Amino acid sequence: MIKNNFYKWQKKSSFSVIFFFLTILLTLFTACKKNDNSLGKDLLDPSDLLSSGAVDTFDIISYTIEDTNVFTKDPRFGLLGIINDREFGIVDLGFYTQVKLSGLNPNFGDVSQVTIDSFVLALEYAGSYGYAGYHTVQVFEVDEEMYSDSTYRSSQDLLVKNENWVDGSGSLKFDPNAITVVGQDTIKTQLRIPLKPSKALQIIQDAQTHTAEFGNNTLFSKNYLKGLYVKTDGVAPALNKGMVGYFDLLDQDSKIIIYYKENGVSRPPFDLVMNYECVDFNRYKYSNAGTKVAAIIADSTLGKNEFYMQSGKYRAAVSFPSIKNLPKNIVVHSAKLYLPVQNLVGSKFAPSGTVKTFVKGTNIVLGDTGYEPYFKGYVIDVRDYIQSYSIGNISSETLIISGNSFVQSAERIIFNGIQTDKKNKPKLILSYTEF
Repeated sequence: MIKNNFYKWQKKSSFSVIFFFLTILLTLFTACKKNDNSLGKDLLDPSDLLSSGAVDTFDIISYTIEDTNVFTKDPRFGLLGIINDREFGIVDLGFYTQVKLSGLNPNFGDVSQVTIDSFVLALEYAGSYGYAGYHTVQVFEVDEEMYSDSTYRSSQDLLVKNENWVDGSGSLKFDPNAITVVGQDTIKTQLRIPLKPSKALQIIQDAQTHTAEFGNNTLFSKNYLKGLYVKTDGVAPALNKGMVGYFDLLDQDSKIIIYYKENGVSRPPFDLVMNYECVDFNRYKYSNAGTKVAAIIADSTLGKNEFYMQSGKYRAAVSFPSIKNLPKNIVVHSAKLYLPVQNLVGSKFAPSGTVKTFVKGTNIVLGDTGYEPYFKGYVIDVRDYIQSYSIGNISSETLIISGNSFVQSAERIIFNGIQTDKKNKPKLILSYTEF
């Protein structure tokens, strides 16, 4: 338990202030000879009637909790990549997704005359986290049905078939700022994963024999191609290197493309698409033995030095046991929680741009708070929370802080604890009026 050795209430009674000024006014009034003397008329500013007590020395207990019940179904972005972080260890991300036919009952002509030019999984970048570099990508066919009414967790695996669909080594450069050229055209930046031409030819041939499945997208995903698992090979990059790409699976250019010829003549490409009808979820894998995150999970008192948030699994927690000592008859005017973080200039492992704060054990969300570069941290407005606690509507003395993109990013945050050796420490400052 972290205990602040200096704990002092700094209270001002609004009633004593009012009495003092009224005494002055009464003296001035009785000393004047003119009955209509207006001296002192504007001496009392109405705002002074709410003279506030102020406290900035609350005990703060900070730590990190492991969340094993994180649902990542239907995320805004599909995540793919791997990072090796000094403080957090290795985080390896991939995604499961269904695919649908771009057109029902496709006609590929004389299938015996079809040859495959290429078979590509194209993923449109929506952002990234980390350092550009090469990772090895794998694609496996899902071997169980995916359900739209099921919940899928960040730690959940589905059955997959043994064959890796990727053609070649699978070593690809992750770089959202690179130039992507398809044929003669320069297009928006994509990660283009080459797949085995034999798999494309098999799909075309099966379209002639599985007419029910190729004539109905529900049956296609239920009986024919249940989904794909897109992942890395799990080999970590060098320390403090690696990238996770954020891919917009709903973009019209995120799709699987079959380029083919019939009898030597190029035909329009055929697409398997990822759209709103597709079930998908992100899969997080962590290897953090011997890291600071693993240590604080084993011993929460280490949070007095620093504590952590990591998307997909770890949330920051801040408790204020001494708020129970607040008077019950108060009006809270302002309450700010200051949470400084460690953010090395130029690091690609930057803290989240926005965090979301929850009251532990409730469904209450305090809202979103943006990162403040000048302060180098987050300043969270907790006035409503403190007011609700003081009147007994909330009993929890703990707040949970997560990145706003907790289930669709690779972001992490290192918060300073109350006994950090860094300059800035966490603190809670509030002002109130006792009535």
